[in-house]
Amino acid sequence: MKRKLMIVMMLSILICTNGFTSGQNETAAGSAPMVMKIGHSFPVNTSRHESLLSFKENVEAKSNGAIVVELYPSGQLGTEMEMLEAVKLNALEGLRCGPFEDAAPELLIYTMPFLFSDMDAVHRVTRGEITERIIKNTEKNGIKVLAVGDSGEFRQFTNNARPITKPEDIKGLKIRTPPMESIVKIMETLGGNPVSIPFSETYMALKTGVADGEENPYTNIDKMKFYEVQKYLSVVNYQYHAEMLYVPLDWFNKLSSELQEILVECARDHMILNDELLQKESLASYEVLKANMEVNVLNDAQRKVFIDKVQPVYKYYIDKGIISQADIDEIRKIASGN
Repeated sequence: MKRKLMIVMMLSILICTNGFTSGQNETAAGSAPMVMKIGHSFPVNTSRHESLLSFKENVEAKSNGAIVVELYPSGQLGTEMEMLEAVKLNALEGLRCGPFEDAAPELLIYTMPFLFSDMDAVHRVTRGEITERIIKNTEKNGIKVLAVGDSGEFRQFTNNARPITKPEDIKGLKIRTPPMESIVKIMETLGGNPVSIPFSETYMALKTGVADGEENPYTNIDKMKFYEVQKYLSVVNYQYHAEMLYVPLDWFNKLSSELQEILVECARDHMILNDELLQKESLASYEVLKANMEVNVLNDAQRKVFIDKVQPVYKYYIDKGIISQADIDEIRKIASGN
């Protein structure tokens, strides 16, 4: 009840302060520009915000000022879930975020364990036609995805007990996980004990032993200084998270075809920039972690053992009808470059 009240209050603020109403089309020459508010939860010194600054500049220039983009970083407009709800209700024109299960469960296909071998394989999929088909699933919830990019490259394991070289090494460890079902399923399948802890509280949970370990990309482990309270980093590349730029479907459909094309083009360009910036961040973070942690990197044979172990996760989602074997096979074919 409290969460619903907070969402309603946030939506009221957005609607009252927004210069654009959902029934408005593109502005006529000489009239006030359309305001496109975009919220996100990251600080300004991140690839997410820096790439959004590029999006803002390009949209405003290519639309000749017909659209003015306003950016609201650091959760100024609420939590990611609150902002996603605002997009669904046509009260917020844009949202960049990683969580996507509530936008459409079908997007979980990107999070299947060990689906991709490297980031080039990822980009062949996320920038290709199959992704255009997958992201259409959000439209049944009133959401349009303008572009798909990287949230944080591959996710790795850290813990204080031992290096992770085989699935048995995870058995019995309390692993902090975000509230994403696919991560919980993977950890359970590997024999770990998933512990749901808010991201902001993870450092103290690791320090006090509430959790033995956690999983995150290099950049998150670095920026949150988990290396101060974790001894071992195991480079397993077990999961990839995509990131979306969401807009309200109804709002998008009311735009002229010209403005729609501008938004899609600028969205795709800024996601490519995001991915390039994120790669540099990731490499720099890895150097920090290597200097502060004991690092082990899985070889192909070790990785194969993990891949075999997590196959029940695929069956679980296929049996639920959320993903299909045909889509998995197509993604693997595209990812391989064949």
